[in-house]
Formats: sequence, structure tokens, C-alpha cells
Amino acid sequence: MPEFHRLNKTHTTQMSKEELNKKLREEADKSASKSVRKKNVLEQKKQAKISAQTKNQMPPKSPAKKKREEELKRREKEEKKAKKRRRRGNYVIYYVMLAILAVIVFAVLSVTVLFNCEEIVVEGESKYTAEQIIEASGLKGDENLVKLSLLGIDKRILDELVSLDSAVVTKVFPNKIKITVTPAEPMVNFYYAGKNYVISHVGRVMEIERNAADCMEVIGYQPGDNVVVGDYITAANPEQDETIKTISGTIDLVGITEITELNITDMLSIGLVYDDRIEINLGSMLQLEEKLTIVKELAENYISDNEKVTLDVSNPERVVQRPITPLVTSVSTSAPPETTPAEEDAEGENLQEDDAEVTVE
Repeated sequence: MPEFHRLNKTHTTQMSKEELNKKLREEADKSASKSVRKKNVLEQKKQAKISAQTKNQMPPKSPAKKKREEELKRREKEEKKAKKRRRRGNYVIYYVMLAILAVIVFAVLSVTVLFNCEEIVVEGESKYTAEQIIEASGLKGDENLVKLSLLGIDKRILDELVSLDSAVVTKVFPNKIKITVTPAEPMVNFYYAGKNYVISHVGRVMEIERNAADCMEVIGYQPGDNVVVGDYITAANPEQDETIKTISGTIDLVGITEITELNITDMLSIGLVYDDRIEINLGSMLQLEEKLTIVKELAENYISDNEKVTLDVSNPERVVQRPITPLVTSVSTSAPPETTPAEEDAEGENLQEDDAEVTVE
């Protein structure tokens, strides 16, 4: 029971009847709640003790029951995993949808706002200015790099600017176009139908004019019809194109720079002229590199700079060198002196001594 005697008398007289009753109920509830909580705690301990004792005294579970419990636990785990997988699958769908949306947005921006050309750069030496090359390409400088097709731009440049051998157009993201050009260099020229045709290393016709260019002249070349400046030339006989290409490449490989003339009139007796003073008979195309290597060795180490000779290297194992006989400028009208048979034999021997045979090991 509440301790009513502890209440202050003066304070009690000042409280109303309802407040006094409320106060008494609160005091009673507090005392009851404490006793109830204490009783509940004691009961829980007692039940726990009884449960522990009962558990220890219970017989072991049967194998069937134990198996059912394990099967139930396994199913519960599988259901939890399935729920996680379903949840994860839903997330993957969301991620895929976000990725597709991002790609669509990026694609739209790429062809509208992003990757618009701001600069055209020209690289490579040539006689043309950057403005001329850009104008020949047909590029305006405001193209979108994603939508721009490079197909045919290089051909437009080469058709317009015939002194170029190549033009490569590339995109440099995010906002630049690069044009790389290679100037044409004369490789050979040939005289045909009253004109000199100057051909570059890639077979383009650089010039058609009256004057010969400062490069190797080809004798005996017959071009096909409709030769136009800037086009790639082809011979009426395709074998001639292949011969010139092979000989030029081998000359560069061996390192000879003084060849001034190539004669392909007879494909079995191809002729060269070295520095306008050494006439060379190559014979056929067989053993070409070996023959030109011999020519280089003889011209640089065994033949003087002011000597004019002919070299027959058609057989690389038996090279023949002969001096070039100067033209006779005056002719005697008197009868030749009489010679004896012995003098004729001696003269023949002297002529044979003029031919020098060079044997190459």
C-alpha cells in the first residue's frame, strides 16, 4: 500500500479530489509494475532452467526428423538465394537500360554538338601551300568528324595537284582533320611522239613537255593511249612497266645514282648508260642484282672518271670491258698503204689486245 502518511497535509488540502485520486493511482501503478517486472524476471529464469533441463533429458532426434529439418533449412537457404538472384537480375536490367540510354544520348551529341571540326592540318613538304591542298580536298572546315566520310578525298587532292604522289586524310578526334602529303619525285622520263613524259616513283605522269627532266631516260618505252598528266601510266606492253620497276628498284638497292639512260628496246639485251660515259649491256633480267653490283664496283674503283668504255655484264662470270673508239673526224682520200700478210696478222693481234676481259670471282 502507498505510504499516505508521508503526504504533506498542507499540500493535500490544496489539491482537488481528482488530482489526489490520480496521484494515488500513479503511486499504486509504480509499486505494482515493479513487483510485476520482478515476478516476470523470476519466471523467465525458472522457465529457462526448466527448458535446459528438459532439453538435456529429451531423447535424440530420429534420422528421418533430422533429415527433414536439414531439408527445410536447405530450402530456406535456396529461397533466400533465389530472392537475391531475382533482386540482382532486376538491377542488371536497370543498368542495361541506363547504358542504352547513355549510348543514345552520346550518339546524338556526337553528331550534333561534339566532334565538330575546328582545324585542318597539312603535313609534308610539297610545292603547294596548305590552302591549295585544303581547297583541292573540298573540305570546308566545319564538318562533323563522326558523319564525315573520307572516301575519295585523297583522290580529289591527287587529281587536282599532279605533283603529289600520295595524300592521306585522317580524323584526329575530337576536333581536327589531318592531311599528310608526299611530293612526287621524277624517276624516269621517256621521249615519245615528240614529247618527254616525266614519270614519278609511283608511276604518275608529272609532266608532258619538250624538255627532258633531270632523271634516268628510258629508250624504247611505248605508252598506252590517252596519257594525261596526273594519271598512272601504263605501257602498251605490260612487260615494259614491270621491267622498269624491277630495274629501278634494283638500282636503288645496289646504290647506283649515276644511271642516266635505260634502253629496253630489246628485252634480251637491256642497256644502261652510267654517267654518260660507260655503256653497259645487261643482257636479260637474270642475275640482275649481281650484274649491277659488278657495274658499281668497276665504275667506282677500276674505271677512271674521264674514261669512256663499254661493259658487257650479260655473263656475270665473264665481264668484258672495251674502250669506246672516238668518231673519225677526217677521212683520207689517198689509197691505204699496202701491207704484207705478216703486218696484217700483227694488226689483228693489236686490236684483240684492246679488249680487256675482267673475270669476277
